[in-house]
Amino acid sequence: MGKLDGKVALVLGGTATDGYSSIGAAMAHFLAEEGAIVFPNSRTREKVEATVNSLAKIRPYPKPVDIDKLTFDTRDDAALEACCDWIESEFGPIDILVNAQGILRRYNAEDIPREVWEDIFDINLLSVARACQIVGKRMLQRKRGHIINIASETSLRAVPYVAAYGTSKGGIRALTAQLACEWARHGLCVNAIAPGLIPTDLNRAILEREPERLQRFLNATPANRLGVYEDLREATIFLSTCTNYVNGITLPVDGGMSVVLFAAY
Repeated sequence: MGKLDGKVALVLGGTATDGYSSIGAAMAHFLAEEGAIVFPNSRTREKVEATVNSLAKIRPYPKPVDIDKLTFDTRDDAALEACCDWIESEFGPIDILVNAQGILRRYNAEDIPREVWEDIFDINLLSVARACQIVGKRMLQRKRGHIINIASETSLRAVPYVAAYGTSKGGIRALTAQLACEWARHGLCVNAIAPGLIPTDLNRAILEREPERLQRFLNATPANRLGVYEDLREATIFLSTCTNYVNGITLPVDGGMSVVLFAAY
């Protein structure tokens, strides 16, 4: 028996080409391993199909899964509403929402084009806010539900050359607190996770291209290592099962990076 047996989870940005290798896809697997029925989303149908197939090996779906219903851009409110309607009509109320969608672009702050600001804010912040509203309304009617937003180390500390990304993630931290302020009294739990430096498709090319920058990050991390997806397991399960007395927090999972002032090692 898992801690989430019978729960229904929607993980936006929860897919990967191999079905596992992204923060969202890994979190989807952690939820499934605790018994949840998990629905991962992506704009790419192949990624959705690969991740659904991987999840089904852990926690079989009680009914056929409509891959097309899970394949949409998270900025499309109508597609998200249709997805939620389908999930809840076929599998039951959504108990857990994970917002793991996001993009990263590297620029000097003074050179960031307007369209890059807009793209990053639309996906990393606005689509998260709208998902919280769309799914949150359903949870509010039931007076229960858990929402986990993925922030970033950049929501806690400034990092060079990712000003738009860091600002959007700072917005996630603020959004999480604001929603908790209003929704905790109605039985909802709204929290965030701020992962430290975990190699993903978003950052892997930068890390490989700039080994000296990677070393500086390691020097600033008391755990003296990069993160791995498994480091997020306990935080994911905790924030999916906590009572509404745990609300509005952004939980760093960063090897201690957020508590040190400078690279002391």
